[in-house]
Amino acid sequence: AATVCHPLDVIRVQMQTSGSTYKSAGEAARGIYKNDGLKDGLYAGVSAAYLRQWLYGSCRIGIYAYLLENAQNANIKAGLDKNAIPLSSKMLMGLTSGGIGSFVGTPSELALVRMSNDKKLPVDQRRNYKGVGNCIARIAKEEGAPALFTGAPATVLRACLLSACAMGITSEIKMRLSKSGYFGEGGKAFGGVPMLFCATLVSSFCANTVANPFDVVKSRMQSSAA
Repeated sequence: AATVCHPLDVIRVQMQTSGSTYKSAGEAARGIYKNDGLKDGLYAGVSAAYLRQWLYGSCRIGIYAYLLENAQNANIKAGLDKNAIPLSSKMLMGLTSGGIGSFVGTPSELALVRMSNDKKLPVDQRRNYKGVGNCIARIAKEEGAPALFTGAPATVLRACLLSACAMGITSEIKMRLSKSGYFGEGGKAFGGVPMLFCATLVSSFCANTVANPFDVVKSRMQSSAA
């Protein structure tokens, strides 16, 4: 996922940070590729994307799964349907898992923004990081260890909103669609892929709409040196 989606992250960061003249994602993609190519352009900072996925992604999914399983077990013990969990509770689980995961992953998110945006800077202001390890080490050395958590409040708030919508709403829609009969018995038609696609499509749209303003704030805070 990180490999496939990384060019979109680069486009997002370059459109969100100061000095951007791109009017659309398509124009940004063409401009970045024309100016810097694939490796140094659309895939700039991909090593930071892998680290972020490992830290933030793993924490978010793991913690959410743990909280959801506990809630389901509590329902079973109470003699209730294990999936009788209110949407508000699922969103709270997503908020919690997203907040914890994003705080843990803030240094990797900072590195992703810095590396993705570097080529947009004037030549004399470019940092020319050699990889995510070099980026994090240099930020800690040149700006101080606390600088690794630059933009942490905005990062955590964005992730809380994003995860609350993405994970909570996905679980809710999956449950409702599985009962609708449109996706086979229990939503298992074609291995459950069509149902999951529809659920994540709706939840992702809601999540990104809610979280985007905080994403812009985060990118602008993290693109600048402390």
